[in-house]
Amino acid sequence: MKVQAGWVGLIDSRVIRFLSTGVLNTAFGYLVYVAAVYFGAGYSRALLIATVMGVVFNYFSFNRLVFRGESGLFVFAKFVLAYCFVYAVNVFFLGWLIRESGLNPYYAQGLCVPPSVLLSWVLMNFLVFKK
Repeated sequence: MKVQAGWVGLIDSRVIRFLSTGVLNTAFGYLVYVAAVYFGAGYSRALLIATVMGVVFNYFSFNRLVFRGESGLFVFAKFVLAYCFVYAVNVFFLGWLIRESGLNPYYAQGLCVPPSVLLSWVLMNFLVFKK
């Protein structure tokens, strides 16, 4: 389904729903990450905590609000595997940014969010919730 409003009509409405739902999901995950770092978790452990806490919430929000797909154990398993992959890529680049640029973990993760969102979209759209 296409949105029919000017230049926005060129954008799939699923992309708009993904981005708007993703803002809530990302804010939740980032706040969990910041809290975990603040309370002494290392960056990779903090990211793992945020990822684990966000998976179930994100699954239901993306499934219901964005992709409007059928839920089930197989779809959830694909969702979890996709998030594991996104986590692995994210933690690799997060560590690299911290080591190589000297950025603190808060700013470094902020820089990792956009590529993680793009990778998540590709995996969710073409693997997890594909029709």
